[in-house]
Amino acid sequence: MKRKKSGKQQGFITLEILIALFIALGFVAVSMQTLVYAMGMKVQAQEKQRANQLIQEDIEQVNELGSTALTGACDPANYGGGYAQGLWDSLPTATPTKKLLKTSDTSGKVLGLRRVHVSAATTASSDAPHRTLKIRDEVWGWNGSNFVDTSGVTVTTSTTEDPIAETYVEVIPDVALACP
Repeated sequence: MKRKKSGKQQGFITLEILIALFIALGFVAVSMQTLVYAMGMKVQAQEKQRANQLIQEDIEQVNELGSTALTGACDPANYGGGYAQGLWDSLPTATPTKKLLKTSDTSGKVLGLRRVHVSAATTASSDAPHRTLKIRDEVWGWNGSNFVDTSGVTVTTSTTEDPIAETYVEVIPDVALACP
């Protein structure tokens, strides 16, 4: 008996194996890039969450101070002597800072909260500026002495960079509610 040799080859050839390896390598490369992107997004989300926590803590502190007895008067013509300015003056001047994303006992990113007094600039457009304290809270990176943006540049009042998180809040001290 003679065996007939078929014209077809059995098995894979080297070219087919190389093509399969390139396809698998491409899939792994895309998967790894997606994984790196997802990790970066997770870190940014944690940073933003901690920044919003700092802002919330500051708002709670301002509200708590607003419920205590403050100095001031019910004179709408005198913003500087009103309850809103009294609340602003009673706020601590030290910038609160918190560590974020601790990688060891001593390292981690530090955030700083900057409180901006908006009331003084808007007294002409308000019915009762002496009663309502307007504050804008911004959270930036903190290098120990200055606020810094995401690229590490020192933040000035004319900066065009966006803070990590920001909010605007109006607080009416409890004693101001007794004003006519």
